Amino acid sequence: MKKIIVNFFIILTLFSFTDSHSREFCNPDGLSVNISKNLDIEGDSGDKGNVFVYFDQSLSMKGYTNDQPGQKNLYVNVIDDLQQIAENVGSSTYYHAFGKDIIPIKGSKISKVIKPSFYECKGAASECNNQESKIELPFKMAKANPDGTYIIVTDLFLADKQLVGGTLKQLTKPLKSILKKGKSIGIIGVMSSFNGTVYDIPIKDGGSMNYADAKMRPYYIIVIGDQKNINRIKSNLEDQHFTDPEDEYKYALITSSPILQNLNENQIISEKNIPRLDKLEAFKFDYIEDILPIYQFDTGKKFNKKFQIKKDDLIVKGSSGVSEFSLKESLWSSPEIKCRKIDWRKAKFDSISSVIPNEDGLTLDLFKNISDRNKLKLFLGMRYFYFVDVYAEKPGTASEKDFAEWSVRTSDAESFAQSNPVKFKTLNLTKMIKILNAVSNDSFEKTLVATFAMDFNLLK
Repeated sequence: MKKIIVNFFIILTLFSFTDSHSREFCNPDGLSVNISKNLDIEGDSGDKGNVFVYFDQSLSMKGYTNDQPGQKNLYVNVIDDLQQIAENVGSSTYYHAFGKDIIPIKGSKISKVIKPSFYECKGAASECNNQESKIELPFKMAKANPDGTYIIVTDLFLADKQLVGGTLKQLTKPLKSILKKGKSIGIIGVMSSFNGTVYDIPIKDGGSMNYADAKMRPYYIIVIGDQKNINRIKSNLEDQHFTDPEDEYKYALITSSPILQNLNENQIISEKNIPRLDKLEAFKFDYIEDILPIYQFDTGKKFNKKFQIKKDDLIVKGSSGVSEFSLKESLWSSPEIKCRKIDWRKAKFDSISSVIPNEDGLTLDLFKNISDRNKLKLFLGMRYFYFVDVYAEKPGTASEKDFAEWSVRTSDAESFAQSNPVKFKTLNLTKMIKILNAVSNDSFEKTLVATFAMDFNLLK
């Protein structure tokens, strides 16, 4: 993620509001504003480059190609169009099968992917590519050429041995590299008809069993690349195939850059971010040097307002979001109200406001922590200048909740299969999502998302 930090030093006392009810603007000496410019959360340009498509050739995938009476096949239909979707995204498209190894597929032969024969092998098991699914192989290819877009079609049915020790590192190492280079990982889960056998279901004695009575089963399209290309592929699939309200599909975006924008860049912050503040005396809202949003007002009451940020203004849609935020606060006071007489004194404190993430976005409970215990009080007859930076500290885990209902743990797999399910769940799906979130967390950088100031008189 490319980040350019630009420091804007606001000129002391040279700016004044023109409104007849306003007063001079006079900030504390040395005040500066840091803006994270050009977050570019959707990747680079989204320009067309090479696209690499990988189809899981393991034998369990065969069941998606056989129609199930009474159920909608969203595998054959989607895969049949995936060639066109991929070629619309990239300038050149290359197709592969993966299982034990990666095997190139000619574009003219891509139609075989939706036929049962693609997943069959008449030779010895040791010589067949359909006996296992090494998903780390296309991940390694994505690491080697991060400028491309990678589309991986798989049932994502992963055994415990693939998610521990050295095998796990083969998954996480390329993913860390991919995310640190500013790329993202989109996961589109599609519930489709299924008419075949689910192999290698772990049982408690250490062996495995098969299940052949499922009528539906999810598969997954994993897209690695720029967010713009990921969103383009997702939108094309939605427009062409997921139009029926009964179609079941899920989406998650794993990224080290879940922040949509810095709210100061395009002046997203307005007086509406603090509801009903404009009802106070001498209220004025404006941007200083087009950078710093500042609220001016007079109040004689205990100040208790909420600064609210909408989720759609802050978080990349479909991403795991942000689970932790932090504040960097400064507070100055002066017994003098007029600018020419002001001698700002900086206060010492632990914290002034509280930050609360929620489903709708983010709320700052302003001045909530003003108390004797916090060794900070506000006094009537004083002028105050409050300055705050809001930082995103840690990515969220929303995707884990979204996919949980499609996941079954190894310890529950045998009993689940014995319950004769119509919809068969994905082994260790939640564990895989958690691994992806952990990788994105390791690649995440603390990000400044908003800055604002408040200049107010606390009237007697």
